Amino acid sequence: MTIEEEVKEYFKNSKPTHDFSHVKRVYNLCMKIGKKEKADLEVLRLASLLHDIGRIKGDEDHEIHSIEIAEKVMDKYKIDEKTKRNVIHCIKTHRYRNNAVPETLEAKILYDADKLDAIGAIGICRAYSFGGENGQKLYRKEDFSNKDIEVSRKLDHKKHTPVIEYKAKLSRIKDTVLTEEGKRIAEERNKFMKNFFLRLEKEIKGEL
Repeated sequence: MTIEEEVKEYFKNSKPTHDFSHVKRVYNLCMKIGKKEKADLEVLRLASLLHDIGRIKGDEDHEIHSIEIAEKVMDKYKIDEKTKRNVIHCIKTHRYRNNAVPETLEAKILYDADKLDAIGAIGICRAYSFGGENGQKLYRKEDFSNKDIEVSRKLDHKKHTPVIEYKAKLSRIKDTVLTEEGKRIAEERNKFMKNFFLRLEKEIKGEL
């Protein structure tokens, strides 16, 4: 059994928003950006495959659980210590929270790849999938007003909508990307989302 095959087993019962397909998309983006940025592709291969493996124990602080499991998996496959240290750093910082800042090139690339999978066409798919999981409406009339979107974002999950998620979070992700290739991809994906939600509003109003 390969590492990829073993990791896949951890996601058998995952929800669509964070299933093994997400892992594979992050892997693909890591390879694309990594080649462009001349990064260590083996570190990126392992980090992308293992970055969310801890979600089997829950979404809260999943990076901590991912590190615990990743260390065991890498020991099993006899990954060298230098590679392991970088992979662990990548996993620890891929959420960029609690002062855990990506410092290596590979950590920055994993961070970018994970965030890029939240925007563009796939980001819209994931936002609506999450909405379905939590009983959200497709939209609310007031979502398209100029009201303070941060107030709307604090609503409970069932009153939250993918439109609010786009305005309050997804539209801002492009400004957090760290690598040059990541920024290029983010700009294109952000443009697609912007056009999608502009058209959505027009269709809802019967203008198209």
